[in-house]
Amino acid sequence: MPHFKTSKLILPNLPHKVAHSAGEFEFLELFISKNHPNFSLLQLRFTPKNSTQTKEFFLEIKRNQKEILVRFDKYSRIAPIEIIKNALEILMQMQDSILTHNLNRRAISPEFKLPFIKEINDFLDFHTLFSKTCQKSKCNFKEIWLEIGFGSGRHLLHNAKNYPDILHIGLEIHHPSLEQVARQIGIQNLENILILAFDARIFLELLPSNALHKIFVHFPVPWDKKPHRRIFSQAFVAQCARVLKQNGHLQLRTDSLEYFIFAKDLMEHFKNFFRIETHKNAQEAIVSKYEARWLREQKDIYNLECYALQISKNQRLDFDFAFNATLLPNNLSLQKIRQSDYFLNLEDLFLGNKNKLLKIAFGDFNYPETRYVLQDSNLHYFKNNPLPTAINHRAHNLLNACITHNKESL
Repeated sequence: MPHFKTSKLILPNLPHKVAHSAGEFEFLELFISKNHPNFSLLQLRFTPKNSTQTKEFFLEIKRNQKEILVRFDKYSRIAPIEIIKNALEILMQMQDSILTHNLNRRAISPEFKLPFIKEINDFLDFHTLFSKTCQKSKCNFKEIWLEIGFGSGRHLLHNAKNYPDILHIGLEIHHPSLEQVARQIGIQNLENILILAFDARIFLELLPSNALHKIFVHFPVPWDKKPHRRIFSQAFVAQCARVLKQNGHLQLRTDSLEYFIFAKDLMEHFKNFFRIETHKNAQEAIVSKYEARWLREQKDIYNLECYALQISKNQRLDFDFAFNATLLPNNLSLQKIRQSDYFLNLEDLFLGNKNKLLKIAFGDFNYPETRYVLQDSNLHYFKNNPLPTAINHRAHNLLNACITHNKESL
């Protein structure tokens, strides 16, 4: 991943602004770990050209006796990756003792990818996002289709080109694939695709009820030895039933007979929610890269077609993630607290020149979040609040109590 190494690190006087061809970078503040002084986070803000929508992130700085490593911080990672690379290049140019780096690349303007790569918080007000996308593309989309794990994007791009009056949403956690598809969206001038890197199991929880017409799950990782990691689960299917419109379509396509049987047996628990059809070696309009490989190997392909039967009730996601306190106490106890269905881990406290930063992990044991809490003019989550789920809200309330109960003279 993008980084450079230097024998000594030169930082500008903070805060520091740098004009770049892609926009403006602001180097804001350095936060040093209280417990690990050789580890620090450098806060940055990027404003794209001709835009007021900023992106904030951290660069990670690790020191040892031989060298200093500067790289992106994966917990505040943003897309496209070119933004982070540009920030690293700007900082690297300030150094006079570079040892190694991996920042040589073909220049791809981040503006080329920015309109198509979304962040999860863009979807929290789904109706506004949909309206803006319709307005920008000058098309009142009649349906919304979701593809989970689009990989090379062959199926996603095919659908977008052949169904221009449908809004296509793609999820892919493999960032190189995400950015390659974003580039293809730009090259092909497609305005009816939104893509992001996010876990589909949590993504579905955040969508409005009865919002989607189709959900595609094509050739997911079988996880034969770790079936608990499969995308198909009771919670996943329950969320699909909620977000699909009545008669909406969930399609699983797989070369794994074991996965197919597993999913088919799972759907037996949802007979009141789905009508089920099964097919073997059904031909599709577009063949994915993986499917082409399986066909060359003369493997069978299995389809599980699930059609939603019901109209679901609307859900509310109006959780309050405000803090009672305005300061992070220096004596805050860094600890891990386990509850029956969630946890809270206070991992590290970072001290800046003016402000403080708390790193935490919390939420569901299977789908945890790692976040930063920033103390500047007040106390708030860095960039965005946690995702508005009931478990995250309970973890937040516990964090609130931990901060409030740690009192000291400041």
